[in-house]
Amino acid sequence: MESPIPISALPPQFRALEEPYGTICYAEEVCPGVYEVLTKSDPPKRWSGAELIVVMEDAPAISPEARSYGMALPTAPGLLVYPDVDYYDKATHVVTYEIHTYLAEHGLPLPAGTSLLEDRLRGMEICPEYFGPFPVPEDTPWGRAIRHDRLWNGLYWLETEEAGWVLAIAYPLCEDLLAETEAFAMLDRYGQEDGIDRTLGFRFYRYEMSCIPLFELLDFNTETWAPKIDAAALRNAVLTSFPLYARRYAEEDLGCLRGQDIPYTPGAGTEFYHFPQADTCRPPVLSSPQSPVLLIWSSLRDIT
Repeated sequence: MESPIPISALPPQFRALEEPYGTICYAEEVCPGVYEVLTKSDPPKRWSGAELIVVMEDAPAISPEARSYGMALPTAPGLLVYPDVDYYDKATHVVTYEIHTYLAEHGLPLPAGTSLLEDRLRGMEICPEYFGPFPVPEDTPWGRAIRHDRLWNGLYWLETEEAGWVLAIAYPLCEDLLAETEAFAMLDRYGQEDGIDRTLGFRFYRYEMSCIPLFELLDFNTETWAPKIDAAALRNAVLTSFPLYARRYAEEDLGCLRGQDIPYTPGAGTEFYHFPQADTCRPPVLSSPQSPVLLIWSSLRDIT
């Protein structure tokens, strides 16, 4: 891949990036004073290359708040570095969003496959201190929410008059669910009409169905919201209400524990979450309302 900018034409302090990150092989100015930089491996000192966003001190697109997420190198004065380490790197989400915002505000195209909406939503998951938390849905497929109980950011219990308590899961959090589990979720009108992958909205599950997505997400969240769930009762609920799913989980490698049965715990019951009293729940708050839609989905027992 040919570099849009000759490496020799980069500001001289960029050479200081090569000691920690490897030899620069690609550089592109994505907006004024902001560069996408790729480096290549340099064995035996470095066995893999790196993807970096490098911000000059006078770059107009990047706010002081976003600059606070960058990393300064003593050997590269006037530069801030944002290594693209992995999906959970907060700095990359913040600086990428500000780059895309600058492009959009100046009528310039965003990179293919990206949007400000998705940037914001994924930022809400990874860096809510900058992007803010996911808004609590005000409307559900079963009517307006009376109140809500926060399980985690983007994972909300909503009480409705028609369906009682239902679970709402933000779009980015659903990526750890099986495709079948995503498919039996209820959607709001916008998601139904335009497609959930365009609206990037919430998926909704009745309480009796919610044991499945919670079961699939539980092991990824042992240090966050999982302690709020009675795991033994959750497994019992899956086994009792959805034996076909439990059998497929064990026999068809649906789960991370390959070929293992879901254990049943005598005496644990199936009530896996204890909802607060009505006067301790908070009314839902939303920056933009979502309209409800009534849909009929087949039971997970019928999935083949």
